[in-house]
Amino acid sequence: MDYLTGDTEWLNNDLVLSTAPSPSATHNNRTRRGAGILGTIFLIVNTTLGAGLLNFPQAFDKAGGVGTSVVAQFGFLVFITAALIILASCSDSTGNNTMQDAFAALCGYKSLIFCGICVAIYSFGCCLTFLIIVGDQFDRVFATYYGLDYCHTWYLSRPFVTALSCSIFILPLCFFKRLDVLSYASSVGCITIIYVIWLIIYKSLTHQTDIVPSIKIWPDNGYEVLHIIPIICFAYQSHMTAIPTYACMKDRHLGKFTLCAVISMLICFGTYSIVGYFGYLTFGSGKVPSDILQGYTEKSTVLTVAIIAIAVKNFTTYPIVLYCGRDALLGIFNVNLDRIGVRVIVTLIWFVSSLVIAILVPDISPVINLLGTLSAIFIFVLPGICLLQNILLKDPELYLNKNRLLIVFAILLIALGAFVCGIVFVQTLQDLYKTPSKSLPLVTGFRQFKESLCV
Repeated sequence: MDYLTGDTEWLNNDLVLSTAPSPSATHNNRTRRGAGILGTIFLIVNTTLGAGLLNFPQAFDKAGGVGTSVVAQFGFLVFITAALIILASCSDSTGNNTMQDAFAALCGYKSLIFCGICVAIYSFGCCLTFLIIVGDQFDRVFATYYGLDYCHTWYLSRPFVTALSCSIFILPLCFFKRLDVLSYASSVGCITIIYVIWLIIYKSLTHQTDIVPSIKIWPDNGYEVLHIIPIICFAYQSHMTAIPTYACMKDRHLGKFTLCAVISMLICFGTYSIVGYFGYLTFGSGKVPSDILQGYTEKSTVLTVAIIAIAVKNFTTYPIVLYCGRDALLGIFNVNLDRIGVRVIVTLIWFVSSLVIAILVPDISPVINLLGTLSAIFIFVLPGICLLQNILLKDPELYLNKNRLLIVFAILLIALGAFVCGIVFVQTLQDLYKTPSKSLPLVTGFRQFKESLCV
């Protein structure tokens, strides 16, 4: 960790931020390992595209129509992309390679513990969802081809299959010290998403029904648009990994990372919009399931491959999120990541504990949904605070007009984050106290988990 502590922290940081050369300039002077532009895009896209993809068709429905959803999504995308660039810029200014270290360098040592705990909790919650989703996908495949009593066969039971598959495909990817190594696995995750997109489009074009599904373009009232905000925050949450990804670029330059961030977010925007539109078009208003794959009930190979593809996608995303959570934990206790023994032990404890909880408690949606409010903090609030503090340290008197505008933008980002946090938290509480019905509720943070298919 490169930040300073003590009473002289503010003056020292001001001097460092004003005179020190950026890491970008330093690293460009020598050859270094790392991910190229394509690998960086794969990492960002793979981290961003996740379970939220399956919820977007219902989000289009709940938000009141296609037009509302696309416009709202694009509006938030501007701030989301800007936040990624802000975090990378703050990483350059402070010379740190993780969000919690950069935040601590700008806001003081005590903020390290707060930010580190937030990152660790959210990362662990994400890892739990990935493992539970993996179990859900295998459950559905076995229930379709073997029958609803599949779990009574030990080698098809959820605990055995989840533990075996995750130990084979996830655990070996979790021990790497550098994040750029995972860019190859991320490319596989992106390819699986392409297949899922194709399936949803194919099902929409070949869906046969006596009644043509009706869809809306604009909502009946303005309040309906608020329903898509939680999904947007969950779906576009890749900000925890922004600084580690930037730190692992082969040519660490803010301009190149900006290009990667813009391209990645446009890819995600196009993907979410296509899936949302065609999934919404397939089922129509008021009939879209919370998980779009749940709506396809036929027994077919193409559908089975898509279900397995979602499991593979989670195999490749889990190690990236674990990387951030592990760094946060080690940063809180000031443990050097270079010590391979410590890294292996922490990784094993993290993996085993998340696996055990995912197997023993497959329905943790109330707790996980409450943690979903952290999405808005990572996307808006923390980048806004970092930008605000960074400008104030560089130009305390705000002599430059550019810095004045950036201060206004930082305050706007923080205010937007507080507003979104409130919306997500309120909708989460409403889901907690809502009487269960036949229609599954909209996810307000993470995917809503179901009861086991086994009987």
